[in-house]
Amino acid sequence: MSTTLYNDAEFFQKKFLEEISRVSSTNEVLVSYDGLLNPDTIAKLETEIESKILEKNLPKGLVRKVFFICIESLQNMYIHGYNDHEGRKHNFFVLYLNGEKVNMITANLVANAAIEKMTRHIAKINSFDDPAALKAFYLERLENNEISEKGAGLGFITICMKSGNKLNTSFESMNDDRSLFKMEVAISA
Repeated sequence: MSTTLYNDAEFFQKKFLEEISRVSSTNEVLVSYDGLLNPDTIAKLETEIESKILEKNLPKGLVRKVFFICIESLQNMYIHGYNDHEGRKHNFFVLYLNGEKVNMITANLVANAAIEKMTRHIAKINSFDDPAALKAFYLERLENNEISEKGAGLGFITICMKSGNKLNTSFESMNDDRSLFKMEVAISA
């Protein structure tokens, strides 16, 4: 039997506010969202993200990368996020400007049973220093049809490839059943 240590919504809001406080102290927050994702919410966030990044007159290539990575991440959270005991998927999203880079933070629930596999997969992705080797790994995953009911695990690979940077991830246990999974990615021009 799982013992809930935190109300999931309160826990996520607390963590979201901590991230906003940390980020906004030295950076410009462009878009932030804390709540449940659904197709309508994602569509609204897409519009807001596009508007905010275009406002900043960022290089066209960076705008394309940021938009792609944000949408990929939001969709991954919606599709792959773990449900709480009431069937809800809690998430938060922060997009901020840090000098010449745009950074994105995402967080969602994951099953504790999935953490070890996710950790290995992300470590493998982050082990590639050569972009060509990472692309070869991506193509190998596609070619070998390493697809489960949840997909081929290509989302993290494409985010890493497009961003040009490693994935900075962490897990924070919420209870016996689930944890908060946080990912931060710097997106380079």
